[in-house]
Amino acid sequence: MAISVDRVYRKVLAILNKESRGFLTPDEFSKIASQAQLDLSDKAFHDYNRAVLRESAGRTGDGYADIPKKIQDRIDPFYSSESISLTSGIGTLPTFYNIINVSVEKTMLTNIERVEKSKLNFLLSSPLTAPSTTFPIYYITGGTITVNPSSFTSVRMDYVSVPSDPVWDSTVDANGALTYDATGSTDFTLHPSSEVDLVLEILRYTGVVIKDPSVIQGATAETTQKIQLENS
Repeated sequence: MAISVDRVYRKVLAILNKESRGFLTPDEFSKIASQAQLDLSDKAFHDYNRAVLRESAGRTGDGYADIPKKIQDRIDPFYSSESISLTSGIGTLPTFYNIINVSVEKTMLTNIERVEKSKLNFLLSSPLTAPSTTFPIYYITGGTITVNPSSFTSVRMDYVSVPSDPVWDSTVDANGALTYDATGSTDFTLHPSSEVDLVLEILRYTGVVIKDPSVIQGATAETTQKIQLENS
């Protein structure tokens, strides 16, 4: 389930060409689209938090009116799970946006508690707080994960991944025209319900590239109106 990079590019070009506001090259589009996708994936977490708070206040409904569930569906495409091999308790992390859970599989699944590295000495100072195979801990430093105790050989990490960069690739026909090449292209990872927001976000950045403030203003106004409707 993804959003077609070709469909989005054609929509953006159609809007720009409607009033001869300029042309967006495939390379420019791919770079802008990557940033727009990152913006929307980050925004989904803030929207989800706001929707959950509204739900706790009794301001949401069930079924089609379940807004937190709708926003959660936008985050789910980025959910990943990966096994990390450990050497002396240390392993290399995948590229992630947010860690959901780290666990170790033995006879049963054991969750590993995350701690700040600065608190490790304090935990190790007492047998009552020292980590064990029953109550393991981990901390993150740069691109590595360190698990204590170090006897574990692997852990499983559930996380929200960073979306792959979208790419609109093409071939050149005999007349020198660009033709969409699906083989070399990469679609958006975003949920299909985010397509309208995606087009508006790309247009907002496009206004900067082609130096047309009216494109920025138009896209921003549409986005603001959509947010107001969602929060009303």
